[in-house]
Amino acid sequence: MPGDQVQPIAGILLSPAELAALADAVHRAENAENAAQSAERLLKELALTRRLLDDCPAGIAVLDRELRYLYLNDALALINGVPAAEHIGRRMPELLPDLESSEQLLGKVLRTGVPQIVTVGGRCSADAADNTDAAADDLRDKRWWLGAYHRLSGPDGEVLGVAGVLLEVTDTLRGREDLVRARNRMALLDEANRTTGSTLDLRQACQSLADLLVPRFADYAAVDVGDPEGTLRVPSKCNPLRMRRIALTTTPDLREVSSPLGRLGESIVYRTGSPMARVLAARRPLVLSHPDDESMLQFSLPSERKEHFRRMGAHSGIYLPLAVREELVGAVMVFRAGDSPPLTDDDAELLGDLTDRAATGIAHAVRYTREHETAVEMQRAFLNSPTVTGPGVETLGRYLPAGAGAEVGGDWFDTLALPHGRTLLVVGDVMGHGIRAASAMSEYRSVLRTLAIQSSTPDFVLLQAERTVLTLELDRVATCLLALLDPRRECVTFSNAGHVPPLLVTPDGTRTLLSLPVAPPLGVGLGSFSATTFPMPAGSVLLLCTDGLIERRDRDIGTGLHTLATLPLTPTAPLPALLDTVTTHLDPSTSEDDVAILLARTRRTGPHTEPLPWLPLSRPPDPDSTAG
Repeated sequence: MPGDQVQPIAGILLSPAELAALADAVHRAENAENAAQSAERLLKELALTRRLLDDCPAGIAVLDRELRYLYLNDALALINGVPAAEHIGRRMPELLPDLESSEQLLGKVLRTGVPQIVTVGGRCSADAADNTDAAADDLRDKRWWLGAYHRLSGPDGEVLGVAGVLLEVTDTLRGREDLVRARNRMALLDEANRTTGSTLDLRQACQSLADLLVPRFADYAAVDVGDPEGTLRVPSKCNPLRMRRIALTTTPDLREVSSPLGRLGESIVYRTGSPMARVLAARRPLVLSHPDDESMLQFSLPSERKEHFRRMGAHSGIYLPLAVREELVGAVMVFRAGDSPPLTDDDAELLGDLTDRAATGIAHAVRYTREHETAVEMQRAFLNSPTVTGPGVETLGRYLPAGAGAEVGGDWFDTLALPHGRTLLVVGDVMGHGIRAASAMSEYRSVLRTLAIQSSTPDFVLLQAERTVLTLELDRVATCLLALLDPRRECVTFSNAGHVPPLLVTPDGTRTLLSLPVAPPLGVGLGSFSATTFPMPAGSVLLLCTDGLIERRDRDIGTGLHTLATLPLTPTAPLPALLDTVTTHLDPSTSEDDVAILLARTRRTGPHTEPLPWLPLSRPPDPDSTAG
């Protein structure tokens, strides 16, 4: 088309110049409209961004290169407890001195440009105004925030400052801490229950509790148990409270200075009005925090110990009862000293739960220990009664109670001089443990003693004993070995009711584990006893024992019998030396059962003569037998 031709536009004819001017005007109008729209859009975006920042529930801040506040939203101002306007131009430590400083971290972000996400904790100005107690530094009084920081850069890459977003996570962390604390609490209670309840040894159970308390909860811990000679009732002037210190643990710094406050095994008397008396009367813990002189004097027991208590620097303590339902077992005393934080009611609550768990195990140990000691005393009282041997017989016996944590059984030994220069040896073992077994042992021992002086042979003694036991309806059976020594005839006659075989050592050193017919134990009602006689030259040694000497849970009884049969026993050695050899090689201290050992040695009493008759009492016919 020719350049000067008029063009029609919407029915209007325009010249080329007019058309160019119109196009230029339209272009300028479009640019202006686009610019206006862009500006409007930018303003909207800025307004939206500002609303986003200002209304965000998380704290947001912008700091310059000197780490001074340029901007922060209302949420962060509320967190900090300082108006937003007072932040501008100031650094973080000036406004929040109690907050864990993040300036080093922010400086690193400025230098490296690497974003950082950290958790910070502390107290803000608002917290400090509401919490002036010295305990405010405790973890539960802190607040915690999760912060994300990144560097701000300009269009040309220049560093402008740092931006940070903080979200408070105090409740989340405290909830997690509560879960961890609850888990640790349950683990601690389980440990207390397990350590004190896994043993019947009273000292070990109490010491486990004391070791659990120090140094985890206290600098000093003592466990007292009611003295059997005293009382666990509330004391009065005429009836003091007497306890015995069973366990004690301190930190190394207090070991020497605390010794006058009470030593292991010491009997301690608590007077009326003392903290211990109040604790046992109320059955609840008693907290003494920074006690005054009078309370301290009572806390430290007798007045002469007050100075020692002060020298330790003790500033707070707790008394706790050890009780199972209505049964008072004892008490626990703990205290802290020096720089340790004071004990509180919260500590008392936790320690109360802990001692409640431990009290059951300690109560079992107390009951067992008292029964164990009673049974041992019964055993020793019976075994210490005078015994007499016939001529030409030397004996030595020893009773060894079961080791710690095992119950005393009914083992016994006995010797009895009979007419015609004979001596009866008896070793027996009542089945079962405890006081009832010890009591049954005394009945068996008395029955056998009575029948031995009336009967002629060991097998008939056992037969009569079996009938007597069934008549008396004893509820415990017993194994028993009888050995009738006759030094003049140089022989020994045995009868065995389910017992361990004896060991014979002849003068030439030959050791023989004698094989005997074995009948059922006494009290079963199936006894058919027989007598077996062996030569026993003068100078021979006979060893009788109960199964606790040779039997172990981790050792086959055959192994124990082999060890017994190969003991290096010299028949000419003194009997105490021979007994030491036996206990050294078989080590009864590791046995879970008590042990009775009886050694006998014969010697020549005169020239050999014709065999002497048995006692005038002849063995009557067995009424249960059938005449041929």
